[in-house]
Amino acid sequence: MSKQSSVRYHVEAWDTLQHLFKVKKINDYTLHFAAKFLGKLNFDRLNQAVALSADAFPLIRCRLNENNGRPYWDDKDFTSNDMIQLIKTENTEESILRFLYQEADAMNGPQLRIGILRNGEVDTLCATMNHMLCDAAGFKDYLYLLSSIYTNIGENPDYRPKSVMGDRKIRQVLNTFSIWDKLKILFKKNDVTTHDAAKFEFEGDLKNPFIEMRTIPQDQFCLIKAYAKGHAATVNDVMLTAFIRVLFHLFGRVVTVPCAIDLRKYLPDRKAGSLCNLVTNLNCNIGPDLGASFDDTLIKVNLAMEKEKSNIGCIKSLALMELAFNVLPYKAARNFVEKGFSNAPIAFTNIGILDKKFLHFGETEIKEAYMTGSIKYAPYFQLAVSTFDNEVTFSINFHGTQSDRRKISLFCDEFNRELHNAM
Repeated sequence: MSKQSSVRYHVEAWDTLQHLFKVKKINDYTLHFAAKFLGKLNFDRLNQAVALSADAFPLIRCRLNENNGRPYWDDKDFTSNDMIQLIKTENTEESILRFLYQEADAMNGPQLRIGILRNGEVDTLCATMNHMLCDAAGFKDYLYLLSSIYTNIGENPDYRPKSVMGDRKIRQVLNTFSIWDKLKILFKKNDVTTHDAAKFEFEGDLKNPFIEMRTIPQDQFCLIKAYAKGHAATVNDVMLTAFIRVLFHLFGRVVTVPCAIDLRKYLPDRKAGSLCNLVTNLNCNIGPDLGASFDDTLIKVNLAMEKEKSNIGCIKSLALMELAFNVLPYKAARNFVEKGFSNAPIAFTNIGILDKKFLHFGETEIKEAYMTGSIKYAPYFQLAVSTFDNEVTFSINFHGTQSDRRKISLFCDEFNRELHNAM
């Protein structure tokens, strides 16, 4: 670090909630990304790009300070050298996982870590970000920012990015609604904190994080897209259908599954005021009947999700959370949120597409990229899906024993098989 800085930034309600997920041992608060290149990156240029990205979004060089009343992000003026390292390796896959398993350190910072894993003439870029700063969509925006800076300073050394610090509050979503719609949100029945009782019997191991991953190649994914289109459904519906069907085979009944939804869909051009958390859950409840075939289940999932997507009541819990932090003393608001918010034991999230148009580092081509969410603690279980260049990576992140990992590995195989057989 170069010096101690006195610049402070506000801790938002969602920042605190992500912190509480860690405190309550639901999951750690680390987002993960990896991109494999066909060649080598310019390390010095990437180092400069990271420094410029910190000027554009200074929260990555902050640490969380909870010592005096309300917490705040304290800019400690970390340099890019504190955030990035070059790691030479002869085993890329092992080095990727070793890097990604490192948890974010909110209290000491920095909130971003980048590793360039160099195996001969080929690089892999790994990045972890504190989930308190942003959700997966916000993390993607940061990666697009970083790659844009890297590309631009290669063409113009004097290039400087615009600041992306702005409104990080949930109210930016509420502000898009009319007074009438806000009242409807307030009085809507909100069942996102009512969870299905189904859960896996895991042993858990706080000291043993792992990420169990599988890849769906381009040819199979193209079949999935065609299948979804032919059934007037989305790719997300198809993935969720396979997930629900595997759960049915394991639990002997239909499980209601919460699915993450990006609230940026309510914002103009889907753009938030800054990098932040703007996500909530929708419950996919298809009723007690699974249906005889994959097609039958897909119809039910599609109908359930279309109904849920039109329900603005999903915003209610987040609006109440932000209101609590705005009007109550911090400790009272934190206690209210800690008691009132909970996570389902089983969940699904589609991180979406890592857009190749925006994710490119100059002349060095990416051949594979994926993103995963946080690493869960027993008994919490989440399947996460991301897509890059028509190749899908799905993963389950967990702190557990080898026995737990075998169970999760079998689940991933069954999920893949369910998708394959449906096509």
